[in-house]
Parts: sequence; C-alpha cells; structure tokens
Amino acid sequence: MSTSHGTSLNAARRRADLDHLASATVDLLVVGGGVTGAGVALDAASRGLSVCLVEAHDLAFGTSRWSSKLVHGGLRYLAQGEVGLAYESAVERGILMTRTAPHLVRALPQLVPLHGKPHDPVVMAGLRAGDVLRRLARTPSRVLPGPRSV
Repeated sequence: MSTSHGTSLNAARRRADLDHLASATVDLLVVGGGVTGAGVALDAASRGLSVCLVEAHDLAFGTSRWSSKLVHGGLRYLAQGEVGLAYESAVERGILMTRTAPHLVRALPQLVPLHGKPHDPVVMAGLRAGDVLRRLARTPSRVLPGPRSV
C-alpha cells in the first residue's frame, strides 16, 4: 500500500493502510507474514500482482521463524520407502532452484563423516539415490551438483 506515511511500519501507517484496504480490491490476499507468506507476497508482487499481506502480530512472529528454511529433495522420504513423495519433493526443489526462486534458493554443501570407512555402502547408496532423484527431477548439476568425496 502506498500511503502518505512513507515506508515506516508504525501505528499511523497501519491505520492508514487498513482504512485504504476497506475499499480496495487486490489480486491476492496473503494471510500470515511468516517466511512462507512473505515469500508468496514477494513472488506475487514481483510478477505485477497487487498484494495485501495481513499478519495478526509482527512479521515472522509465528512458527515458521523456528524452522530451518531448508529446501530438501526428499531423501528422508526415500529412506522411509516413500518413493513418490521423495520424487515430488525433488521436483519441487528443482522448480524452486531453477524457475520460481533461484534468487532465494541455493545449494548448500553437506559433509557426511564416514567414520573410518572410505565408502560406507549405505551412505553411498543414499547419496547416489539422492542424485538419481535430482536427475529424474531434471535439476541440472550446475544448479545442484552431485555428491563427491573430499
């Protein structure tokens, strides 16, 4: 909302924005200003939609502030035998990394200690399975490199 109160988030700005909203029409109403709601609002606004984000408390007040914010490819689901869910998760991750939010999502290297075994078969199978999911999801290795030994 653009008001005469500038960009400051204060009581006067809140009152003015709420008064304006009483008669406004917006393309998208986002309820909740946590990381998910803020991300949805940002994405929609960047695509030219008029957006109203409402939050009962303060931005990032709710439970999403406690989450890790990691976008994963579903290895946990794969380990539990949920192959379809693991694949769906990998596809969603690939879409976020290549189309929807490449400016927000980046690869994060992980280091897995092998405790004296140079190539623990269980760990290596998990890493390979994750890379197969990445390939099936069509996420390029330039965006999300495959596993490697250090």
